[in-house]
Amino acid sequence: MEELLEQELENQIIKILDIHDDLNYAEVYEVCIDFVNNIPEKIKEETKIKRLKRFVNKEFWLEQEQERDFWNKNFDLESIPKYLFSWKIKEKWPIIQIKNLTKTIWLTHLFSDANLKIYNWEKIWIIWKNGAGKTTFLKLLIWKEEVEEWEIIIKEGLKIWYLSQDLFLTDKNNTLEQEMLTVFPEITKKVNILNELKKKWENYEKIEELSQELREVDGFKKFDLQWDILKYFWFTSEQLKMPVKQLSWGEQTKVQIAKFLIQQVDVLILDEPTNHLDIEWILFLEDFCNNWKKTILTISHDVAFLNNVVDRIVEISSHKLNLYYCGYEKYIEEKEKRYELQLKAYKTQQKELGKQNEYITKFRYKASKASWVQSRIKALEKIEVIEAPEDDITIYPINVKVDRRLPEIIFKIKELEVGYQNPIITLPRKLEVRKDDKIWIIWKNWIGKTTLLKTLLKELSPISWEVEMADNIKIGSYSQVLEDLDENETIIKELRWISKNEKEVRKILGWLLIKWEKVNQKIWTLSGWEKAKVALTKMLLKQPDIIIMDEPTNHLDIYSKAVIKQMLDWFNWPSIIVSHDRDLLKSVSNQIWVIKENKLKQYLNIDKAFKHLI
Repeated sequence: MEELLEQELENQIIKILDIHDDLNYAEVYEVCIDFVNNIPEKIKEETKIKRLKRFVNKEFWLEQEQERDFWNKNFDLESIPKYLFSWKIKEKWPIIQIKNLTKTIWLTHLFSDANLKIYNWEKIWIIWKNGAGKTTFLKLLIWKEEVEEWEIIIKEGLKIWYLSQDLFLTDKNNTLEQEMLTVFPEITKKVNILNELKKKWENYEKIEELSQELREVDGFKKFDLQWDILKYFWFTSEQLKMPVKQLSWGEQTKVQIAKFLIQQVDVLILDEPTNHLDIEWILFLEDFCNNWKKTILTISHDVAFLNNVVDRIVEISSHKLNLYYCGYEKYIEEKEKRYELQLKAYKTQQKELGKQNEYITKFRYKASKASWVQSRIKALEKIEVIEAPEDDITIYPINVKVDRRLPEIIFKIKELEVGYQNPIITLPRKLEVRKDDKIWIIWKNWIGKTTLLKTLLKELSPISWEVEMADNIKIGSYSQVLEDLDENETIIKELRWISKNEKEVRKILGWLLIKWEKVNQKIWTLSGWEKAKVALTKMLLKQPDIIIMDEPTNHLDIYSKAVIKQMLDWFNWPSIIVSHDRDLLKSVSNQIWVIKENKLKQYLNIDKAFKHLI
């Protein structure tokens, strides 16, 4: 044995005996020398020493007995081991193929002979209106049905992970550590048995057998990785003992990401991943998706998030899967071109079909024309009929301009503290909301943004000092919990409480893309995004002087968001909006109020402020 290796062997044995006083020198030496003798002779001495150290740490649990200080270090996504982020396959290869997909749920026809190929490394955004079948399509990839008429071909061995709006945890009563140790259950079970055996060190043969089994599947590394991975997601050692259900929605999302990451899945399916996340976690998820060099399929209505992540768009329209090789802005342009071309082709074909059918009808019973008629009938049967393009969604201008003059200052806020029994937020000594202010309130969830809005609306009394509002100001407010709606009323009755002008009601519902035939439905039967539109209509019918909104786009699809964006752009008086939708508010705001560390800070330059904050 080389001299340096022999010396290191002695050092390691001494270290083991210092920690494990129940072992003797002969036992430890036998285990270690057996490992050293199995290292190939051709390997360099320094490499043998490194292998010995790693073996000793794993075999005798030195890392578990010593204080683990890595939780106190600064880690980020860039420092995660690269093998967890990348494909083993280097060439471009179709990993999922959808052939002739046809699907009807109840009486709703979703897909008809739809086809698509998905390749490794692609980041795909699935887009269209709510109710078009986006979530159904993703679920078909996961819980594939065996149907003769169509098929989904998935590459053998492909691992798919579905991160849904409902975060699936093994057991919400688990601590974070317990939840993570469910990722590799067989490995965890064997390591726990091995750990118990090593406490007594009696059944050496069983210890060796389990150790060998774990080494063969890289089990020690995978076991440690189950909680080691959390340090890259900014979890602390204290949080390991916390029940998962006590973590925030953003933290629970990160737990799910950590779990699929160490399993080295190949395809990540994200269904509305930013819906319940604050801006900090949205930026984290965006960063993660850009670092992850594998396939992502996502449904989302967050334009800013997707513009920074995806490279292809699949639009579900006309019961097909329509592919666009571009980002969102280019997609809008390309979609308009395709619509015009299809409409022109459809009209041309319909005109020609009309002529042929007219000829057939005219001469169907004339013997001298019988052969001509039959010939044309056969020709028509062979024609591939061009479908009319699905009605494009036109965004009509929502004119909510206020005609009357408003005072220069709407709110005067003096040394305000908001909260319940104790202050949650302290505002600057003096703060004003003027008639031309478009204010965007931002940052983490659960820090008091909604409480601040309730205080401004006088639904909650301030803890100290006051909020002065100008006289005769009519406020239009919108809450993300939709608590202002009577679930047992129909849409039209709920709105007629605000306005008897049915023409005005129809107009705003049309702006917000709610069909008139729905107006007699009970509100409790509506989806979340339909209820949100009813609440917005109710607010607009009040013809407010100032708009105060809490997460107005949470339930809305991308087209309804565009309507809200346009409405806020047209509104000529002040607005105060809590939102994490960067695309929406960067275009309609002229200042940001940021709430961090229980204090509100005002920024008048949005772009500069945002760069500073992130």
